[in-house]
Amino acid sequence: MNGKFSLKQAAKMAAQNVVLPQLYRRYRKLAVRKNEIIFADAHHDSRPESMELLYRRLTADPRFEVKEMYLNFARAGAAAQFRYCADFMKEYAQAGFVILCDNFLPAASCRKKPLTRVIQLWHACGALKKFGYDSQDDIPRGYRGNVFRNIDLMTVSSEACREPFARATRLPLTAVRAPGVSRTDCFFDTAWREQCLQKFKEVYPQAYRDGQKVKKVVVWAPTFRGNAGNPTAAALDLEKLKQDLGDGYLVIASLHPHMAGRFHIESSPLATDELFPAADIMIADYSSVIFEYLLFDRPLILYTPDFEEYAARRGFYMDYSEIPGRQVRRGEDLADAIRTAQNDEKKRRQFLEKYMSRCDGHATERIYRRIVNYYES
Repeated sequence: MNGKFSLKQAAKMAAQNVVLPQLYRRYRKLAVRKNEIIFADAHHDSRPESMELLYRRLTADPRFEVKEMYLNFARAGAAAQFRYCADFMKEYAQAGFVILCDNFLPAASCRKKPLTRVIQLWHACGALKKFGYDSQDDIPRGYRGNVFRNIDLMTVSSEACREPFARATRLPLTAVRAPGVSRTDCFFDTAWREQCLQKFKEVYPQAYRDGQKVKKVVVWAPTFRGNAGNPTAAALDLEKLKQDLGDGYLVIASLHPHMAGRFHIESSPLATDELFPAADIMIADYSSVIFEYLLFDRPLILYTPDFEEYAARRGFYMDYSEIPGRQVRRGEDLADAIRTAQNDEKKRRQFLEKYMSRCDGHATERIYRRIVNYYES
């Protein structure tokens, strides 16, 4: 396994440092079209939800020509990846804007033209666990260059998050701004919430009787440990928890995409954020889902049996005790914590003001305005 992984990493580095820069140089003479916007991602085969709202806003502006380029590299073969990268580098050399929402090595493989603006929406809120260059798990050993190179704008959820993100990405602080996280705008949309509740009712009819919700919904959303290639999860006997809580509760697991299918745990077919409107209580640990969920003003429980180990290995950007949720270290204590869970309204408000102040339903419009300003400059 290690030999195959090393060979794969070596091939990836060769493409990143030799092949892709040569492709870009081939197309460098092509003129930049300031109105061309490319949405690109190497973790999905279709538009990621982190891009959805900004995509809609930009396609509604007739001044812009919007293109989409998605391929899930984890599922694609080497030939498909090469074709995708070759096509992207040609478009990259001509685009006025490139929009990303996760690590995307092709965009960092060359010295881009100054007229091309790369905007990184990122996919996570707040600044909890260390990531990027502040973590030993995220950036492959031996990687040359900066994975986040060429980013002109990285958007975060509050002013307090700018400095941690700048450190983690090795970007100048001026490139990290806090217009908010675009995808959180839907949380403030009544129609979106109602749509999620309807989907939940269809998937989990056992939570209802005569159209009324009769069970408290508990969502367990653990972060993945390790890295995307070899994730692990916190130990939790989900069946025992269900038995301890009894029939008045519906316990649902919502696993990170990197964990789906790797463990003997049934994960919800609904996305974690689609579960927010129906959830009465969430069990989380070190995931950025904490920041998003707290916007819904519901009790939070922090299940952290490996807290000391995780803090020592990964580390945090903030004092973990700032999070407005009861911390539980042992699985046998979870049921009681769930039954007695309460909101700390004052602590929640202070937490959201510090880490989520720009996630107010208008983040997409602020990001759109920045793009328009770049375009008109």
